[in-house]
Amino acid sequence: MLRDIFKSVGNIEIYGLISMIIFVVFFTLLILHTVSLKKKDVADFSRMPLDDFSDESKEL
Repeated sequence: MLRDIFKSVGNIEIYGLISMIIFVVFFTLLILHTVSLKKKDVADFSRMPLDDFSDESKEL
């Protein structure tokens, strides 16, 4: 169905297929990276907005 839509536009079906492949590969890699994160790192990332870095800035 998607291929038929791209063919009806006029010889641009390859661009649609390439963009769809890039889209799927990118988000697949993003999901794999997210799933492979360590739980300790995720906990650290979740606390980052709440951490108070004012003590570290005084030391510099």
